This record gives sequence, C-alpha cells and structure tokens, in this order.
Amino acid sequence: MKESFFKLLQNEKVRFLIVGGGCFVLTMVINYAVKYTVLTAKPTTALIIATGIASIVSYILSSRWTWQGSSGKPTFIQLLGFAIVTVIGIGLNALPQWVSRYILYLSYPNISFLAQEIADFIAGPILGTALAMVFRFWALDRFVFKGYEARKKAELHEVVPFDSEQKSPSVPMDEDSVPPVQKTS
Repeated sequence: MKESFFKLLQNEKVRFLIVGGGCFVLTMVINYAVKYTVLTAKPTTALIIATGIASIVSYILSSRWTWQGSSGKPTFIQLLGFAIVTVIGIGLNALPQWVSRYILYLSYPNISFLAQEIADFIAGPILGTALAMVFRFWALDRFVFKGYEARKKAELHEVVPFDSEQKSPSVPMDEDSVPPVQKTS
C-alpha cells in the first residue's frame, strides 16, 4: 500500500491537486479574514488578494514539488510565465463572483445575507476555482514547467531508446536485421 501511495504521488496531476487543495484552504482563510474585517464592501477584491497570496505559495510548491523533474531549475522566464498564467487564473477565479454580484445582483439587499454568502461561495471558491484550476494546470504544464514536453520525451525514449555516446537511437538487433546506416562527419 505504501508503494502505491508513493507511486501515486509521482503523478503531476495528483501533486497539482494536493498543492491546489492546500492553496484553496489558504485562499478561503485569507479571503474570509479580509472580507469580514478590512474589505467588507469589496468582496471580489478580498478574493483577488487572497488568491494572489495563495498563488505565491503555489509557485513555490509547484516549482519545487509538482513539476520538480520537468524543467530543471526555476528561471526568471519560468517565474514570468507563472506570473502571467496566475494573473489570468486570478481573473478567471474572480469572474464568476463578479458576474454573480454585479450582473446577476445576487447581493444584499436584493437577496438575504445568507443567500448572498451562498452565492458568493458557489460563484467564487467553487466555480471560479474550478475554472481557474483547469486553465492553470493546462497552461503551467504546457508552457511554464514543460511537463508535457518532458512526458513526450520520456515516451519517445521508451519507444526508441537513445545511446548518449552515439547521439542516435540505439536499436536492438536480432539475427535477421540489417544494422542502421550511420552518417559520418
């Protein structure tokens, strides 16, 4: 059982969900702390601030654990890409709550305070987080941490193993096969 658990933790999607779950909890704690203290009149701003802080934590955990073997050491370009993806993700995260509050008018006094809080929770932390999560995994995996490229290379090496000394594919030979022609320089 221990081995299957550790094997499961080798999957980038599982690590992404663990980091995301932790950052979701962090976002909720910060969001409600800010929303009910200093930004009572600005719930979407409170959510954006909370998501921004959790995104910094997410970068640290993502670069050092989630995609640790995909793209090597973190670089400035990687950090910049993460920042761009995160800003878009924060916008996607806040969009459903903004629509709920300012287009659908699901806020007090139009509806009860309890209904407002339920609408905020469903729109922001649930719908917004789901939308942003799908986008962020796709964009971070494809463009920032290059996990997609690393998996494709690993698949290629499984199909055609490479011999590092020859700089060409090393193909196992059987008795009836003809050796591959190699270029000489």
